[in-house]
Amino acid sequence: MKKNNVLFFLAFFVVVGIMGLILCTGNNGKETKEKASIEYYTCPMHPQVHEDKPGECPICHMKLVPIYRDDTGALHTHENHVSISSERQQLIGIQTTQAEIKSVIKKIRTVGRVAYDRELAIAEQEYLQVITSSPALKESAATRLKLLGMSDDEIKSLARRKKDVRNLYLPQSNDSYWIYATLYKEDIQLVKLGAKTLIFVDEASKDEIQGVVRSIDRMLDPMTQSARARIEIKPTKVLLKPDMFVTVYFEIPLGHALVIPKSAILTTGTRNIAFVVSDSTHFESREISIGEMLENEVVVLNGIKKGENVVSHGTFLVDSESELKSATGTGRQGGNHDHQNH
Repeated sequence: MKKNNVLFFLAFFVVVGIMGLILCTGNNGKETKEKASIEYYTCPMHPQVHEDKPGECPICHMKLVPIYRDDTGALHTHENHVSISSERQQLIGIQTTQAEIKSVIKKIRTVGRVAYDRELAIAEQEYLQVITSSPALKESAATRLKLLGMSDDEIKSLARRKKDVRNLYLPQSNDSYWIYATLYKEDIQLVKLGAKTLIFVDEASKDEIQGVVRSIDRMLDPMTQSARARIEIKPTKVLLKPDMFVTVYFEIPLGHALVIPKSAILTTGTRNIAFVVSDSTHFESREISIGEMLENEVVVLNGIKKGENVVSHGTFLVDSESELKSATGTGRQGGNHDHQNH
């Protein structure tokens, strides 16, 4: 009986030993295979650095990242991240900002002039004559007014008053004034009738004049791809003369939207890239969709969530991963492009 027990334990230890050897061999093989798949270690900021083991870049002391060779022989990084130590971030001045949802107002700055529109004034006089003497021509006269920029409500008001707008060509001191402001094609759809405006004869003086958009040309100027917005302003102490140039600001409320700083965006060809902080020293390159460009911010439609932190200063320095991929022959989708910061 004792002999059988001894044999049993001997067999047990032999089996355990063999299994342990297999496991060790397997792990060693796995580690060897993983090590063998790493071609070298390099610096994201200095891709000319090639080291055969992990460590720090001898130039900037950034943590080296592994470059792998896949089954096709192509070289690549394992993830779409770049690692930058806290010390290095402070040295090169990297700053981050949290993506937030806020009430958004788009400001459009353009040039305007004090109206001196004899053609429109004459068209108004003709319309007033037609509606009393030749009603059959009323529609064509109204169409002409529309082509010159008047809205339907203004035309109805003109018919009720039965008096043309003299201040279009000969303003009096107690009259309202009209300002013609230039709106380019990309902004026309944002400006609506009734929109509030701020007008400055001299921006340095801070003397602002408030105005209201009463009409917008229905046709674009084919040469400038622009239309005129006609703005009414009340009598003002600010000296205004016909055809005087002024600066006009439209303030367009866009509701609530997710925004990040303009400086956080890199444009690569037709793609917009931002770097999202994944932890204190890792930054993820992420393609995003953007909407309206604001004064200092940009509306984000897709790719970033509320509360995520993005690099807002030093974006080009964090963009070193694209340089690394270019150096290793992989490049970004669509090839290499010059980066343009909005």
